[in-house]
Amino acid sequence: MNNKTIYDYIIVGGGLAGMLLAWELLEKEKSFLIYCDSEPASSNVAAGTWNPVTFRRMIPTWRAQEMIDKMLEVYPKVEKKLSVPLLSMIDVEKIISNAQEEEFWKKMALSEESKDFLESILQEITINEETKKLGVVKKTGRIDLPKYVKKSKDYFHNIGNIVFDTFDYSLLKISKNSVKYKTIKASKIIFAEGTYVENNPFFNWLPFKPVKGDILTIKSSDLNVRKIRKKNIFILPLGNSTYKIGATYHWSDKTWKPSEKAKLELLEKFEKISSCTYEVINQESGIRPATHDRRPFIGEHPVHKNVLIFNGLGSKGVFLGPLLASEFCGFLDNKGQIHPEVSVARCFKKYFKPRS
Repeated sequence: MNNKTIYDYIIVGGGLAGMLLAWELLEKEKSFLIYCDSEPASSNVAAGTWNPVTFRRMIPTWRAQEMIDKMLEVYPKVEKKLSVPLLSMIDVEKIISNAQEEEFWKKMALSEESKDFLESILQEITINEETKKLGVVKKTGRIDLPKYVKKSKDYFHNIGNIVFDTFDYSLLKISKNSVKYKTIKASKIIFAEGTYVENNPFFNWLPFKPVKGDILTIKSSDLNVRKIRKKNIFILPLGNSTYKIGATYHWSDKTWKPSEKAKLELLEKFEKISSCTYEVINQESGIRPATHDRRPFIGEHPVHKNVLIFNGLGSKGVFLGPLLASEFCGFLDNKGQIHPEVSVARCFKKYFKPRS
């Protein structure tokens, strides 16, 4: 950390959300200081894949093309700045369950809404001596999220923009036009601390719905999967006969410890969509900062307008994050609005209870 004490922004959180904001603010030539602790984070575990199609309806997800365009603008810039490869464009292959789903896929692949995202010609694959159909999703891929976060933090640490310390909410002083934390003064503070928002007295009233997920890493010399294979779980090829298998969704277990039950669940599903010998070489778990309506919480506190949140990106964070971070920073610059579907204001009436 440098000796500077006055900034435009304080960012609390050193995961995906915090790093996305930091890169945006850096590009806008804003001054900022990030507070980042050493607690476990879902960004250090997540596979970092994205898929712009909802398989239930076979249509693009919310603002899909806008999200893709911004991702392909933002992540390559970070790669160049850090001099490390992060982004991989890899198709998704979805195993088709039955004839009805096959016909629905073919129909939607020709529709105006979905034709840019779905291949119309299905492929075939043999798994456990059974022939299955595969549908291919285009414009999909992966960012190496743990590397993105680590290398970004290293970069900002080298230029004096990170403090590795646990943020103490009780020491934050808020006035009309500024905030002060210890000796640091800023115009605004942005909380992007992921699932640890539950400890945040300014935003712990929001209806977050954190969900734990386990991921396995396996070694297999005969799996031979080159795309991201999906059916209930994903198989992600990493190279060198190594694959990630994930992920589970558990709402009751809020511990960061990998679960044996989750491991067995993943392997059971994995063996239904593959036929190979394998060795499990690692298991990790994380807690996603999901929300009650699957949309992030972004914007100003209902009372303290210089206290803001950028959180709840959930399992689609690498996909949603770049565009939403860009729009949020535009809002901070008085050059745009926060989309109403992600604005924290949608929760004020039902969930916020002012202190008497």
